[in-house]
Amino acid sequence: MLKNAILLLALYSGFIATAQNATKETIQWNATGFKDLDANADFANSCQFITYGTQKIKWVQDTGKSVVELTVTNTIGTWADVNKSGSITYKITDGTAKGDLILKKSVDGWLIDLTLLGGTSDIRLRYTVSSIQKL
Repeated sequence: MLKNAILLLALYSGFIATAQNATKETIQWNATGFKDLDANADFANSCQFITYGTQKIKWVQDTGKSVVELTVTNTIGTWADVNKSGSITYKITDGTAKGDLILKKSVDGWLIDLTLLGGTSDIRLRYTVSSIQKL
């Protein structure tokens, strides 16, 4: 009985150690494509979003040739384990445009909704995320 309890405790501790907290850690979100929500059109462009806790987000496109740095001005919600269903909303700005970046996971997988308003053109995109990794 004691062996089983120790084994369960060790397994549980291992799960806690691998949890990735969206507000505290640097996480790379690998997107395989996106939907332009205004045009209702799908695109197969891959990119990455790198979230640095609640400080900033880098939007990496064209295999690193284009990097947009987004400043996080506020967050709504917390998400202690991004491998489990949940979400967090980042209020963001690129210095000109303002908007939201919403990270979420459901039984269907991870999605990122990006809205930026007030720049040269408004952006409303939904990204499908294939994988994540802690950096």
